[in-house]
Formats: sequence, structure tokens, C-alpha cells
Amino acid sequence: MLENSVSGGKAVGDVVISVSHVSKTYKLYPSHQDRLKEALHPFRKRYHEEFSALHDVTFEIRRGESVGILGRNGAGKSTLLQIIAGVLNPTSGSIRVAGTISALLELGAGFNPDLTGRENVVLANTIQGVGEKEIAERVSLVESFADVGLFFDQPMKVYSSGMYARVAFAHAINVEPDVLIVDEILGVGDAKFQEKCYSRIREMREAGVCILFVSHSTEIVQRNCDKALLIEGGKLIIHDYADAVIAAYHDLLYGSGRAREPKTAPTASDQNHVETISKSDQVISAELHEFMDGSDRSLCKTRNYYNKNERRFGNGDAEIVDFIITADGRGHFNAISGDEALSIYLKVLFKREIHQPQIGWAIVTSEGITIAGSNTAMCNISIPQACSGATCIYEIKILPNLCGGDYFLNFGVGEISNGTWTFLDNRRSAIYLAVTHSDKATGFFRIPFECQVVRPVDYE
Repeated sequence: MLENSVSGGKAVGDVVISVSHVSKTYKLYPSHQDRLKEALHPFRKRYHEEFSALHDVTFEIRRGESVGILGRNGAGKSTLLQIIAGVLNPTSGSIRVAGTISALLELGAGFNPDLTGRENVVLANTIQGVGEKEIAERVSLVESFADVGLFFDQPMKVYSSGMYARVAFAHAINVEPDVLIVDEILGVGDAKFQEKCYSRIREMREAGVCILFVSHSTEIVQRNCDKALLIEGGKLIIHDYADAVIAAYHDLLYGSGRAREPKTAPTASDQNHVETISKSDQVISAELHEFMDGSDRSLCKTRNYYNKNERRFGNGDAEIVDFIITADGRGHFNAISGDEALSIYLKVLFKREIHQPQIGWAIVTSEGITIAGSNTAMCNISIPQACSGATCIYEIKILPNLCGGDYFLNFGVGEISNGTWTFLDNRRSAIYLAVTHSDKATGFFRIPFECQVVRPVDYE
């Protein structure tokens, strides 16, 4: 049951969205014929299987909060937004929304492709009962913000996806909503327009508008949300501050395979914190000894940072049989601050004699863009010859000074023969690095920065 409770534009108790034990179940039929058979069967024989898109979801969102929804594909994020927006009805449970909702759930939804951008905005506001003078003002604001030029007076069926997003977002923010819902639509816009949108979202949040949006980018959630929700298999796993939810999401994707609420920062009651760190150091020290001593156990697969979806190629003349990484000596972590010293240990089995092996590494973004990398050949680092059947262990040390975001580490072993680099084994995106955000820098790297007055300004 969906209830829209409006009381003078103010939410009682500052709760704008209240979701109580909401579930959504779909009937899945093998074929259209089975759907008809079930409808016409005299004894109501069941031909369908039930699929639970949402199961017993409960949470509250308050005025002025910006909340991100995280989860893997098919987790139920879009279904939840559609129910809150009133597009879908829940199978059970109730939703109370205080105030008006403006929703961007699907590219082009609510627009007639045969009408121009201007005509669609006028029509939408007319349906909402807005006065003629106010419509003219809103159309002017939408046209200015969308900035699609002459296309604003062209049929929307000739728009690119980016133009659709511009007009849709500009319209959504200019209906003076109490709740703004966005489902990934901003991802189709260019970087400049996205920044413009998120700047406006921050302004709306400061004005008391409740923002709720889905994004697969933890960086976007980190920068624009106070809190977040993590949905998995239709169930609400955690509703907490953005940092805590992002950590749980990272653990779900690249950790133990189950989302769990991460530990918070140590408090006064955490008397054994130093002792715990000491024990952790002992564990990684023991595991390093095990790694060095030729254990057959694959240690890399026991780590939260291991990416089972890594890509791998090479001619097979050598094989990276295992690896581990430490961050300032810590061997187990879900996230790092970005300024730790990283040590990557590679265990390489050589299938034939390699006169001069070469070891390389790279840091890449989630889009696969290499932002840093090097190898022993580029740095004139000489590595001894490796005999056939030998197992060698190499340590790569880097101090990346990364800004907050999601990164991956590539590494590999190769050789240079007749001036040509040949990969023996290359492991792409084998290590996932979740770097927490700070307010001290933006971009990819934390570059040392100083500023001082070298000549005071003289005022006469």
C-alpha cells in the first residue's frame, strides 16, 4: 500500500519516506500459454514460480538526507525506487511518502517522443495543474539548465540519450519536489553536465529536499550521500552512514561473498585494540613465512582484495602461482586510506629457462584506464636468470598516494626477446583496492601541496 501524506510540505517528525515491511513478488510463467492455462483452470492449478524481488524491507529517510542505494545487478534496487515513486504497488507492506515526488526512473519515461522538449515540459506541468504563468517560468528554467540549444524545440525522438537526460533532470528539479528519486539516468550525461547535476543535488539537499538515487559508483555515493542502503537478493542488508555501507558493499563484491557490517572506529571501550593489531601483525608474519617457504596453499584466494573475475593471458612459459599484498604491513583489509606503502609478493613458477625475467605492475580504474604503471625494464632493474622448473618470489614496492575511489592492480612477468616484450603470465585486475575518501585531495593521486605568501600585498 502506497500512501502520500502531505501536510503543508512538512513531514511529521522530519521523516519523509517510511518503508515498512515491504515485499514485492512476481509470478514467472514458462510461457504465455501457461499463464492462460492458470487463468482458465477450473481448480486454479499453479503453473508459475514465484520470484521475490523485495523481501520485508523496512527503513526511514529524513528530510534533507541524501541516500544512495547500492547493490549488485538484480538485487532489487530499481524495484524499490519504483515502489517508492508509486509506479509499482508492493505485494505486502506499506510506504508513506510525505510531500511531492519527482522521479527519474527510466530514460525518457513520461515524455512523448513525438513532442518537442518544450512541449513535453509544458504538457507535464499542465497535467500537474501548474498555472500558465508559472509554467512559462519553469520552461525557461528547464531550457536554461538543460542547455540543449535548438534541440529543445525539436521532437525528442531525435534526441541522443544525453539530451534526454539533460531535459529530464532539468524538468525533475524544477517542479519543487520534496523527494527527488534518480535511477542511474545521470550516467548517460557528459562529465560536465554530471557535475552540474550533482552540484544542484547538493543545493536541493541543503534546502531540505530528500534525495534518493541508485548508483554503482561508490565514489558518487561517497561524495553525494549522507547515508546509504545495501540491497542484496531483495533484502535490506545494511542502512547506515555511507562509509559503512560502502565497506559492506566492497566486502560483498570482493570479500567473503557475504555483506556484513564493518567494524566502526575504535572507541574508549575498545581496550584490546592495540593487542588485536599486534596479533594481526603476527598472523601476516606467519603467512609471509608460509608463502616464502613454498606452501602449496593458494593464499591470494583467502584475501578480501582478490578479484575472482580477473583476466589473465600469456604464453605460459612462466606462471604466477600465488600472490599476496600488504599495506603498511597489514595483510588483511577491506579498504585502505591510500597513503600506505604497498608490497606485492609474486610467486612465479618458470616452465623454461628465462635469461632475464621482467616484472611489471599497473594501477587501473574500474573502467580499465591505466593511471600508473612501470616494469623492471623501464627502470633498468636487473633480475637474475631463472632456470626451468624454478620457483622465484619477487617483491614489488610502491607508494601510490591514491585519492578515494575504486582501483585494481595488474601485474605480470615477461621477457624482452629481440627488442620485443612478451608476456609469460599477465594477471589483469587481480587485486581490488578500495580507497577511502578524504577532503584533502581530488582526482587519482594525492600530490604534495604547499602554498605560502612570498610577498605581502602593500596597502596604501
